Amino acid sequence: MLRPNAPRDMAWNPCSPLLPVWLLSGCIVPALRLQTSQQRDTVHLDFVCEWQPRPPITKRVIVDLSLHAGQFNRTPNADDIRAVEAAGGRVLYQFRVALLRAELDTAAVRALVADSPGIADAAFTVPDSSKFDASVQIFYKRPVTDHDEEALRHLGAYDVARMPIPVLQTAVRDSLIPRIAALPGVDFIRATAWGCAQPTNETRDRRTPP
Repeated sequence: MLRPNAPRDMAWNPCSPLLPVWLLSGCIVPALRLQTSQQRDTVHLDFVCEWQPRPPITKRVIVDLSLHAGQFNRTPNADDIRAVEAAGGRVLYQFRVALLRAELDTAAVRALVADSPGIADAAFTVPDSSKFDASVQIFYKRPVTDHDEEALRHLGAYDVARMPIPVLQTAVRDSLIPRIAALPGVDFIRATAWGCAQPTNETRDRRTPP
């Protein structure tokens, strides 16, 4: 099987066309060695509506695909893997949430990040493939407390943000997800979901959850 890397900056980037939505996912899977002899683009790039802040300089890229998950907490499945392989890609890692790391041509990324027949809401390039971090939303059964935030930071979470509902959004190593799920008060964990927002002026925008 496989293993994942890379969450992104959780702060709002007003210049990037991405919109995280309250969608869910979660899962387990082993790891695959990331082997590539290709030149690597070391700049972090996002693809949701379009590539931001610019297209990749290489024909082939390693990305973390934020998979369609609807309102459910899911993990990568056989259909996701088949879609990547059918697009000429190679699956490198399956996260414990709805994230799938793959090596793909840039044109294939565009095809996979689509409502239909795509499998993902967004793709994020992976400048450092030795890291397997995931951007996640942690749902609680009760109001979030300062102690909950401290517990996450103690485990190694970073960029912890408290949402208006009982949710903490953060970036964590994929291997920590089972431990976080076992913390007091936690209901479930899902990958941060993203979507493309298009205001009335036709300019696409990226936003984080309120």
